[in-house]
Amino acid sequence: MAGQAFFILGSHPALSLAEILACWPEAEVGAVSKQACVAAMPSGFDAAEAMRRLGGTVKIGAILEDITELDEEALVERLAAFLENGPVMRASFGISVYRLAEDAKLGAAGNRNLGMAVKKALKEAGRSCRWVKAQEGSTLSSVVVDKNHLIEEGAEFVLLADRGRLLLGRTVAVQPFEEFSRTDYGRPDRDTVQGMLPPKLARLMINLSAASRRSPVLDPFCGSGTVATEALRLGYPEAVASDSNPAAIEATQHNFEWLSRERLLPTGAKLEIFVADARNINNKLDPDSIGGVVTETYLGPPRRGKEMRGELQKRLAELSKLYYESLSAWRKPLKANAPVVLAVPIYVLGKERHGVDLSTAKNLGYEIEPLLPPRWAARFTDAVGKNRGLVYGRPDQLVLREIVRLRLKK
Repeated sequence: MAGQAFFILGSHPALSLAEILACWPEAEVGAVSKQACVAAMPSGFDAAEAMRRLGGTVKIGAILEDITELDEEALVERLAAFLENGPVMRASFGISVYRLAEDAKLGAAGNRNLGMAVKKALKEAGRSCRWVKAQEGSTLSSVVVDKNHLIEEGAEFVLLADRGRLLLGRTVAVQPFEEFSRTDYGRPDRDTVQGMLPPKLARLMINLSAASRRSPVLDPFCGSGTVATEALRLGYPEAVASDSNPAAIEATQHNFEWLSRERLLPTGAKLEIFVADARNINNKLDPDSIGGVVTETYLGPPRRGKEMRGELQKRLAELSKLYYESLSAWRKPLKANAPVVLAVPIYVLGKERHGVDLSTAKNLGYEIEPLLPPRWAARFTDAVGKNRGLVYGRPDQLVLREIVRLRLKK
């Protein structure tokens, strides 16, 4: 599949968009909202393969038609005609509607009985079909699309409403939710106290780094090994995981062995694991041997929710020192121009957000790279952090993450 594609973005759309742009920098994004983006993709783009790679996208599909004026009757005819020529006699279909502009008029796409009209048209044409309805709102979840076999035995039509036009698309691939759930909740070692980085976010961060596969990726705060094992699952032949806590190294080893037994890792995937303080890891690694760092840093002690502002600011000052010393230690093993993608904490206090300041990293030769170009970052101002990274977390959390990308200039 090449040409115009649509991406239905996940729960953190700014990060989802940044991941897409990092994976396909040559893509020409034409429209973006907090629900979806539409882009002209390079030749050879494969939606199913792309979905296996991404962590932050819910659906990918092909744009079938760019419609400027189309009444409901004509739209029903288009959808019915597509199903009439489908691969099975009793087709299943669903319809999801998304906005590409906040003030877009839905027109015919907003008719809740559109599916019934399509079903009626097919019946009159002598074709049997099943309309899969959305339980809430106007969109089908990826789970519903998958469980009802809409991609293989019919279609999920996606209607994208923009100012003055309607894009008609068809879903080609949905997020492998069962696989992500298995690699998250099924692994034998999970840190429920500090919290474990979700595999989808780990994958997204690795993709944001766009680190070369010719050298290992390093996670120096490896926890239970999610970043390192997701790097291997993405096709990196080797990853390096370290932590100052021996229990974390043991958990990482257990999870690596479990993923290998479950055949969730490529054959021959290699993981080097050892105990090391992130501030002294330069003594454990050869110079210029690491292609990039991707890690969720130590976020500080678990929040209780009763901390005063002064206590939180003291914690952040201590963490800032830890990060600076760690970045200094990573300079030697990192290759020139290697990326560093960090998840650093944002402490929520009422309506205030307090985070670390990574600007001093420039003294070590690092440059902070914004994850989105200004044109698209302006659509997500509420998601941009103080270090020009993007915020990840639920509104009710006391500790959010800011995902930041730096690059080492040697």
